[in-house]
Amino acid sequence: MGIAFMAGIMPETLPSISHETRSNWLMQRMDILRRNPNFSIAAAEYARGNIGVFEGRYMANKVMANVARRVICMSIMALHFTRSNENHGATISGLQNITSALKLCSKNTTAATIDLLENIGLVTRVPDESDHRHHLIQPTDKLISGTSNIIDIAFTAADKLFPLRNYQRLLKRPDGFMERYFAASLHSLLNVSTLISKIQGSQLFAISDGGGVILCKLMALKYAQPVAEQNIVSLPYDEIGHLYGVSRTHIRRLMQRAEIEGLVHVLEDGGRKIEILPPLDDVFENMVAAHIARVQFDIHLANKDYDLLPIDRYA
Repeated sequence: MGIAFMAGIMPETLPSISHETRSNWLMQRMDILRRNPNFSIAAAEYARGNIGVFEGRYMANKVMANVARRVICMSIMALHFTRSNENHGATISGLQNITSALKLCSKNTTAATIDLLENIGLVTRVPDESDHRHHLIQPTDKLISGTSNIIDIAFTAADKLFPLRNYQRLLKRPDGFMERYFAASLHSLLNVSTLISKIQGSQLFAISDGGGVILCKLMALKYAQPVAEQNIVSLPYDEIGHLYGVSRTHIRRLMQRAEIEGLVHVLEDGGRKIEILPPLDDVFENMVAAHIARVQFDIHLANKDYDLLPIDRYA
């Protein structure tokens, strides 16, 4: 699969679906998902799933600390499973092209993230047989397993919306579905920045280390409360920081910024009492809808369900 990267232009990966068309489809799909009567159940499941995967696993949270690192991990997976005569897999320069095109982080930060992944055993470097001057970045079984667990969260939430489709069964199919899914995910992955920029307030949690998980923790606490008290939760910064491997100061500053943006009210020092405001509900629900919409797009592409995809031009 050839991927065209040009300075200042979003890379195109599909000959029949442009980046703009894909973005519009994902945004429309998000709106449809949020109108589903079971969406609140799916959102609660998504929140619980995320804190279950990351709670107490400091290194996992560090690797997936923000949207840039998550994109790098997913890009490594996608490029690895789209290997062909033209594409030999993930390279440092190829990953730097992706993060630069999406304006997620610098090339130096991308290279440093790859070093981190290698040091903790999530990726390995092997010589590129077609060009021995370069190395390929390959995922280890540890990264494949961890990424599969994260994808399972969105699959499980999607099943709450569409129980008859039984998305989770796809994860266990022996026909190489997951390899096709990872390969297909590169396309919707390139829409991450567009989705974040169009969802007001989401960038705060997306770019902050551990921000996405802390948001899920806030919402999981809310869903666990009696309905009459759902908007008031206790998020002690020191306890939460210990659970997710981030500092108390980092969480305090994140909540301060969230308060400035009108997403929460910090009612007691140290996070002992926080009021969740309606705009934060919107941020979280849009985040859940975005992940489920991406999952559905990638599933359609992996299964070659082209009649369900937004085809707008032909090669």
